[in-house]
Amino acid sequence: MENTDILIAGGGAAGIMAALAASRSGAGVTVIEKMSLPGKKILATGNGKCNYTNYYQSKECYRGSGEDGCSFAWDALKKFGCRETIELFKKYGIMPYEKDGYVYPLTGQASSVRNILERQLVNTGTVIHTDEKVVKATIHINKKHKLQDGFIIETDKKQYFAKKFIIATGGRAGYVHGSGGSGYKIAKCLGHSVVPPLPALTSCILNERFLKDWAGVRTKGTVRAYSGTGRLLCKDSGELQFVAQGISGIPVFQVSRYISVELYNKRKPYLIIDIMPLYSVEEITMELKTHRADPVNKSAGDMLEGILNSRLAMALLKKCGISVKCKPAGITDKEINKIAKTMKEWRLNPEATGGFDKAQVTCGGVPVSEINVDTMESKICSGLYFAGEITDIDGICGGYNLQWAWTSGYIAGISAATV
Repeated sequence: MENTDILIAGGGAAGIMAALAASRSGAGVTVIEKMSLPGKKILATGNGKCNYTNYYQSKECYRGSGEDGCSFAWDALKKFGCRETIELFKKYGIMPYEKDGYVYPLTGQASSVRNILERQLVNTGTVIHTDEKVVKATIHINKKHKLQDGFIIETDKKQYFAKKFIIATGGRAGYVHGSGGSGYKIAKCLGHSVVPPLPALTSCILNERFLKDWAGVRTKGTVRAYSGTGRLLCKDSGELQFVAQGISGIPVFQVSRYISVELYNKRKPYLIIDIMPLYSVEEITMELKTHRADPVNKSAGDMLEGILNSRLAMALLKKCGISVKCKPAGITDKEINKIAKTMKEWRLNPEATGGFDKAQVTCGGVPVSEINVDTMESKICSGLYFAGEITDIDGICGGYNLQWAWTSGYIAGISAATV
């Protein structure tokens, strides 16, 4: 059996930061990572460019179950946030490049971030075991004093004794990069509950007859997500991407976690998209009537050609029950109004969200009500800490999930080494 001061399950972003913080505080640290190298998921972030944080930070950039999640993350970020991350990374040799608030390494390569962080780990003396998976953890009771003095941690290869234990195994999103959700089972065995893990930052799956018509189209727009009872859950604007399975794009990603939760709870959420955000219903109606009266337009498709992408126009007309070949003169004022209103308030009923294989992050996890925000230590099991996606915190697109990994990892590592 190997002994260590702190054992960290998971060598992703949160686990690496926890290890660096703990080892630089004087603790002996062992990291167990089931993939062939630590930080593999970092390589896929920011489309390979690693958007590792964002200068714009607010409470609303982080989500959890209820208001607690937002407040918990925000309180933690006050201890180690965006500025601290950038300065620490600069000390490690990672120079920042900022674009519209998004912060990337100057190299534009996620690999440079991963490689530098691994070298820093090695330099601190952190022991890294790859191709090894933590499968079980139990509290160790000192027989003489009859008090807890650490943990017995079993992997698929050997046993370890650790005085402190940090779970940083990630969620269930991105299995190919090592996120399989194994940490939830371990947390439960140590007394914790788990908010059901669900896909977030993903697409919405629809069952509509016009999907093949709009597949491949991208347009600026707004999306609003509503609960089954009609309560607005979230909204966002940007480039909408229309695909053969439904709808995607960053605005859809931002609202998808709420759709996942509603569907999991057997409710019927819906989306309202606005594909003409710069114009009002009245303005669109007037324009359509002008196009209808223009003799050069021989069909409904012609009438919309200067307004919408032709494929999106086909889908819209099908949604409104109007043939693309219909003569403009045959389109009534009522139908014109319907087309205009649908452009502004196109209702979509998601049947599902993209699965964990497509999701960028997981919502759900160990409830923050069971974690001390000042230390990331469990309120249930002394000496146990959590970092990263294993917690019931998820961020919006833009580097916020990596920032949560750095923040929670740093606090957990410092605390485990000094408390």
